[in-house]
Amino acid sequence: MNPAAATLLVVDDDAMNRDVLSRRLVRNGYKVLTAESGARALELVNEHRFDAVLLDVRMPGMGGIETLQRLRQSRSMSELPIIMVTANSSSDDVVQALGFGANDYVTKPIDFPIALARIKTHVTARRADPLTGLPNRTIFMDQLDRLIGRPHDRKHGTFAVYFVDIDRFKLINDSLGHLAGDEVVVGVARRLEDALRSADARLGSEHALARPGGDEFTILLDGLADAAEAREVGDLLVEAIGVPFAVRGRTIHVSISVGVVIAAHRYTGGGEMLRDADMAMYRAKSLGKARCEVFDVSMLALVERRLRIETDLRHALARHELSVYYQPIIELSGGQLQGFEALLRWHHPMLGVVSPGEFMPIAEETGEIVPIGQWVLREACRQLSAWDEEFALQPRLTINVNLSARQCMQPNLVSVVKRVLTETNLSPERLKVEITEGDVLQNCEAMESILNRLRALGVQLQLDEFGVGYTALSYLQRFPFHTIKIDRSFVAAMKERGNTETIRAIVALAGALKMGVAAEGVETAEQLKDLQSLACEFGQGFYFNKPLTLEEARQVLQAGSLGSQRDGRINSGSA
Repeated sequence: MNPAAATLLVVDDDAMNRDVLSRRLVRNGYKVLTAESGARALELVNEHRFDAVLLDVRMPGMGGIETLQRLRQSRSMSELPIIMVTANSSSDDVVQALGFGANDYVTKPIDFPIALARIKTHVTARRADPLTGLPNRTIFMDQLDRLIGRPHDRKHGTFAVYFVDIDRFKLINDSLGHLAGDEVVVGVARRLEDALRSADARLGSEHALARPGGDEFTILLDGLADAAEAREVGDLLVEAIGVPFAVRGRTIHVSISVGVVIAAHRYTGGGEMLRDADMAMYRAKSLGKARCEVFDVSMLALVERRLRIETDLRHALARHELSVYYQPIIELSGGQLQGFEALLRWHHPMLGVVSPGEFMPIAEETGEIVPIGQWVLREACRQLSAWDEEFALQPRLTINVNLSARQCMQPNLVSVVKRVLTETNLSPERLKVEITEGDVLQNCEAMESILNRLRALGVQLQLDEFGVGYTALSYLQRFPFHTIKIDRSFVAAMKERGNTETIRAIVALAGALKMGVAAEGVETAEQLKDLQSLACEFGQGFYFNKPLTLEEARQVLQAGSLGSQRDGRINSGSA
């Protein structure tokens, strides 16, 4: 796909010079406007967006030097490339012009190949992203607007716009530094380019890849047969980025979320298509990231809801809309209550109960997870300490609190945990910190340091969602976890022999590494029986009890049901 035509302004008082130069530039793909005087040039730059100006030094009235000075006085024109055109390369005028901010000069009679090369150099430098060398948003929108205005022709097929965003990019910058972040951006750009070339060769399409800024990329793919091909390419891009990156001597896992919109008659401008591709990208993030979603009109309502949630979540803590629920954790061999997992819930005044699966990813992306997570930690520890005093609990229960990757990357995390334990008078071993396998894999080196410091504090560490991220045995040996938590998907599928054997292998692995093992998502008596036969130590799930409100959890403890069981279930009287 050819680059979008840059727009040039040719300023010369000689009509023949203007005509000859502008014609040759147009034949080379540029858009050209002309001005016969400096005064007219100033009018045009306020009316149009130019990528470069060719300005004659010697003109009657307002000459080239004065015009240059006037242009540079305007903040909006301070970066506009200005190439002076002079009849004398050694004249004082050229030296003066360069001193006033001219970018370059050419001499008359103009050697057109040289002039063309200099124009291209300055235009490209202005329009390209300096980090990746890709076109920027301006050139991308020019290309997109031109395609939207193209007469519909079956031989061209259709085209699609892709909006690509690197998942959890801020976490990479925060944990590894901005230089590492730049390496990731460049690496993603190269892989996207390679994948698009492969798609072009196979589909007969043409692509344009751009970087508007930050961790975002936009893609224009022309010559597609239908929406199915557009989706196929999107999935190809996600797969290409999924291979681990080597960054500054480390191996890190990077993923992208991709939104796609297909050309349609309703679009009259590129901004509309890019907006809808952006919506589709956010839909991909809300469904778990590392995926591609194609835009449809139903996403408009979803995006409006997401914006509402993102805005209101910033005030949810101050407005006392958040609460902690407590799900019992059971020692499976005897049915004893071993502790609780603290689970965050949000009761929105207008939307009702908002699922954690919906608002937690937003909290992670926006950074709200940090103050909210600290509040959950403090509230859960405070509540366990309060139950100690109220019920003189024996044996001493534990409390499980989830930490996200964003929280773990906070430099003051260990001091925050230590302060909370001191304030609530809770011994460290009674706090179990749960961290998902995916978060551990995302940044192994930084996580190892954080986990070692937490363990040194005396806090128990639990690897959550084990089996989902395919942790290598070397990683499991490397990190100082006390307990492996089997993901609910394995428990749910235990009716199949293969999954039962998988859990047997996990239990054996935990034993060999001197780790405890727990299972989540226990919902039936059959699952409980199987887990007991496999020597799984702990479990939680709806079979025992749902996540309980503070009052419901208190009723369980008040009823003295620490050891009571009914077919293995905790009897709260409210389940």
